[in-house]
Parts: sequence; structure tokens; C-alpha cells
Amino acid sequence: MNSFVFSSNQKLAYDATTGITKEGFTKEQMNEAVRNIVREACGGEWNYYKFMENRYKVFAIMAEVMPVAMNASLAGKFDNFAEFKDTALGDKPYFWVEDNQVYPVYTAARGNGDIERQRIVDRNFTVPTIIKAIKFYEEFDLFMAGKMDMARLSEKASISMVNYVGELISDTIYGSYAAVDTEFKATGAFSAATLVSIIENIKAATGADRLQIFGTTTALGNVADGAGYSDRARDGFNALGYYDTFRGTDLFALPQAYAASTQTLKVNNEHIIILPANEKIVKVLFEGDALVDMKDGMNRNDMQPEVLFTRRVGAAAITIPEGKFGFYKFS
Repeated sequence: MNSFVFSSNQKLAYDATTGITKEGFTKEQMNEAVRNIVREACGGEWNYYKFMENRYKVFAIMAEVMPVAMNASLAGKFDNFAEFKDTALGDKPYFWVEDNQVYPVYTAARGNGDIERQRIVDRNFTVPTIIKAIKFYEEFDLFMAGKMDMARLSEKASISMVNYVGELISDTIYGSYAAVDTEFKATGAFSAATLVSIIENIKAATGADRLQIFGTTTALGNVADGAGYSDRARDGFNALGYYDTFRGTDLFALPQAYAASTQTLKVNNEHIIILPANEKIVKVLFEGDALVDMKDGMNRNDMQPEVLFTRRVGAAAITIPEGKFGFYKFS
């Protein structure tokens, strides 16, 4: 997440999301404090007319804290390989990608510098965004009774958006498989020698000393050295579901999730991703403020109030020539 000065409301939302709690307060109490800010904006105690009078104050607070909570939650899950930017509507910030190729060194005669020049070509690009929205509704009598909790709706919208962006990151990574050079990927049953070859090619292409391997717990469970493992390593496998190291390269589990409103696992269980440590291969852009709006239901025959949440978001993966990372697809 970009560094910027938090408002007091944003700081509270960030601390509650990341678990940075003040002394004497639990994380749930911090979350309740965020909800209380929303309630206080409409009078502190629910009243339909007070809410209708102050609803845009409520929506402004929700739009203020929702992106902070979203970005904090996403960074905690994906910051090992994803870079996040949050920008004003209409701005198109550039993601800069360093030219990391290894250049040839030539032999030259004494006093002669007439050799082929190599240009260092860093690259920048922008990420297109699209509007993503979620809408909740409730029955009017429940809304009147105060059962339509606006703060909890904001939490649910934030959680749903985070889940969507996680799906977007996953789809972006696995969708880049075809663009990865052949020496950096393989398909088939797991072979330690094949994975070593991918690792060595990535190290040679990038100059990186340390790589990392990412995948779901199921995918990482395929990675085994073939050599004997110590009792401690086997205990680690039983605890995690995978060996946490492969010949000096650390393994990290990606969070698994269902696709929205289904029981279909979204994150691919058949791929592992190999990349230099801290290489941000996915760029995620949030553009503009969150938008929160409401139709009170009086103009609907069913009198069901609706609350709409939207954000502009986009993602892209760095592939060739600068993005030197690898895939192993198990089959």
C-alpha cells in the first residue's frame, strides 16, 4: 500500500485490520470502534430520519475507511509478490520495471573501446482499471428497525472486494503462463531435477541469489527433494502440508478461497510459481475513491433499500523481457 498520511478514522481502520491494537483493546474492540464512528455520524442511536438526514456523512466515512482496510488486508496476503498503488481518479501512475538482464562482456584490444554497446532499458507501464461493484438490500421494516447495520455492510463489502482482488491476482498470475519463456516453466509429474533446472535458469537470467516458491498447500505438497528428510522436516510437513524448503529455496503457501457464491476453489492447485525474493510480479491499481450510495426503497414497489459500493481496480503481471519468473504445472 502506498504510504500516505492517515486520517484518524483511517488509522483506526488500518490498526483494526492489521491487528495493531492499542494497549488494553482487543482487535474486535477496535473493529467495534470503527463501527461506532459510522453510527455516531447518524446520531449515535438509530433513528430512520436522523440517518436519512446524515446518510452522506455516513457514506463519506465508509468510503474513507473501506480502501484502507482493503489494502491492509491484501498486503498481508500478497505483498511478497504483488505491488499495490492507490491513486486519484483520472491519474495513470506508472509502474517502473527494472531491466534485470545480464549483459555480455567482450574482449577488446588494448586502447580500443570499439565494442558493441548495450542499452539499459527500464520500462514503465500503466494498468487499466474497471469499475467493480457490490450491492446489498434489506426489507424496509428491518431497515426501519435498525437491523440494516451500515457499518457491518461496509465490512462485508470490504471483505467481498478483497476476495475479488485476490481472485484477480490469482487469475493474472496463472493467465501469464503462456507468456513465460520455455526454460522457465515445465508441465508434468513433479521432478526435483526439473525444478532445479527452472531455479537455475531464473537465477542465471536475473542474477538473484535467493528465490521463493509460491503455491497453494495442495500444490506445494507435490514438491519433495527425493533425498531423505529428517524427522524434523517430516514433522514440519505434517504441520504445514508441505516441506518449507527445497534445496535452499523457501516455499510459501498462498491463501485458498472459494469463487464468490460457489464452493469452487479459486486458486489453482496444480501450479507453483518460482520467482526472485521480493519480486513484485503483479501490479494492482486502485483508481479513485470508493463510492458508497443508497436508494432508500421508497421508489421501489417492494420498498427494499439498497446500498451500493464501487471501486475501480485493475491488475497486470510482468512477463518477458523483464519479468523472469517460473511455473511448474503438475499433471
